[in-house]
Amino acid sequence: MDGETFEVIEGGLQTTVQDLGRPGYLAIGMPTAGAQDPFSLRMGNLLVGNGAGKPFLVGDEPGEAGLEILLLGPTLKVLRSTVVAVTGADLSYKLNGKPFPMWTAVRVSKGSTISFGRPIAGARAYLCVAGGVEMPLFLGSKATYVRGAVGGIEGRALAKGDILKTGIPKLSLEEIEGRTLLPKLIPQYTNKWDVRVVLGPQDYLFTEEAIKLFLTYEWQFSSTSDRMGCRFIGPKLIFKPRPDYLVNQAGSDPSNIVDDTIPVGGIQVPGGLEPIVLTVEGPSLGGYAKVATVIISDMSRVGQMNAGDLTRFRAVTVDEATKILRETEKILSEDSIVKKSKTR
Repeated sequence: MDGETFEVIEGGLQTTVQDLGRPGYLAIGMPTAGAQDPFSLRMGNLLVGNGAGKPFLVGDEPGEAGLEILLLGPTLKVLRSTVVAVTGADLSYKLNGKPFPMWTAVRVSKGSTISFGRPIAGARAYLCVAGGVEMPLFLGSKATYVRGAVGGIEGRALAKGDILKTGIPKLSLEEIEGRTLLPKLIPQYTNKWDVRVVLGPQDYLFTEEAIKLFLTYEWQFSSTSDRMGCRFIGPKLIFKPRPDYLVNQAGSDPSNIVDDTIPVGGIQVPGGLEPIVLTVEGPSLGGYAKVATVIISDMSRVGQMNAGDLTRFRAVTVDEATKILRETEKILSEDSIVKKSKTR
């Protein structure tokens, strides 16, 4: 049966309820919200027998909700026996004070304590639970939109005293316990990243030298990044001489354009300085030129970056991005899960 499953003893730095978000509402200014690292959330849901949802930003199935944990995690008291899986960043996950394996479905008993310690690798961990975290739907999703203060628990991060309910598991706890991800599929988090992008939609406004610099420089991830946008520190990117129509319609600043839509992953370059990858809480419209767009499959990499990490952007075609997405979807399946019975 569903019911109260966790009591929040400490909320952590920023722990929010997230599913894959609410696509389809950018026209009214509502960002998708949802997990910054959708791969880890979806895989965690698969491990505990939940619905993983459709590919990020595609369709209307956000999957079950879990907890997105930023750097310094929460402390949770288990109110009834269940099965959980922690995926994503290594934030020193512990059960009753002892380290437990990640990317594995683990049985937790009533009275146990789940906690997190020192961040070791990556930025965001995901705690998924059999049956999913129960929350009222807002525009078809349970995801917390932090800046808009909607979704999740009153649109905010977890706080001491919160009680989390979970739904009815699709499988018995005995069937779920012990499921683990194939070791070769577990992401490796370092301080150097390779992020694939499709150039555009306004790359034609930048000089050829600027595009080359954008694709060859090691950009430093900025500490001013958040769920709205991730900023990268590096050299200035130069624009071509400004067309008259842009001067007349958008102003003389070389980075300004007539406002247009911003895709999740779009990379704005205000004034040619510090490219900003707009993420799950980014605006729907903007007036800055976008040099490129991060492919869907690599948004999870952006979601795991820490301040000071180095990143190189690599251009791929739309067809290549589609192929990468299909390959990622193959991984996000039961075929990637090692069942308990196979390990005995």
